[in-house]
Amino acid sequence: MKFLGVVGMTLILGGLWGLSGVIAENRLKELEAQGHITYGPLPAIAPQSYSYEGLHQAFDPSLPLKRAGELSKAEFEELILSSLNPQMQKGLKPYIGSVLNFSVEYQMDPFWIISIIMVESNFKLDALSPKNARGLMQIKPDTAQHLYQLMQKNLTEDQIAKNLYHPEENIEVGVFYLKKLLQNFRMNYRFATVAYNIGPQKLRNRLEEKSLDVNNFSYLVKVKDRYVTLAQNFSATIKNRPHPYEGTYVYSEQGLKLEEKIVDLFSNSTSETLTASSH
Repeated sequence: MKFLGVVGMTLILGGLWGLSGVIAENRLKELEAQGHITYGPLPAIAPQSYSYEGLHQAFDPSLPLKRAGELSKAEFEELILSSLNPQMQKGLKPYIGSVLNFSVEYQMDPFWIISIIMVESNFKLDALSPKNARGLMQIKPDTAQHLYQLMQKNLTEDQIAKNLYHPEENIEVGVFYLKKLLQNFRMNYRFATVAYNIGPQKLRNRLEEKSLDVNNFSYLVKVKDRYVTLAQNFSATIKNRPHPYEGTYVYSEQGLKLEEKIVDLFSNSTSETLTASSH
């Protein structure tokens, strides 16, 4: 009898599933008739969150950056902005969307990128250093030219000069540079950070000479300090937030008990069937 009950329940669920498909199909036809759905290629749908998969965090291994996808883009942005004082919030806000989009595209720690920008320019788009480093991420024209070549973009000197004061161009080139440095220094964020400041070859030379205390290098200390500040609200919020599956019925105690009952039911039904067939 239990076996027949299971079969009956399976048939009922199958019927409901089929009925839902018919309802959905009829509703789709109605929308098409009303002109709400047009034929042709589907429009690209922008992701609703910033996703970081397989990414190594810069300075805090415990930072749950992979869980950023549980937040909407607006929530994630607000957590970062709210970690700063009003003046810094005002400086970052116009560029935070671009920074986070490029951090996802290149799969880079966004808190590291923003920390670099803070130390380099304090979010001043027109920043110009005595060494001719320009824009938000303080990139020199000759460095930018080399990076554009690696990005397979052929630009004139005038175009490069203009791009370094364009926020999105400057940010992308800077993020690309950080990515290359990170790869060249075998995912060592400390070395990549210092190399961004003094140049990769100079860093290698000083490491060979053993004339550099990397951990106490002032630029690195500043970047790490900003990193801690920027990540604090996100870290606290996400660590106190249950994982998405923890709120589901299957994960709950009731769901687990139901799953056990179903397993027992199928086990008993199978045993009864085998016993009956053996006589």
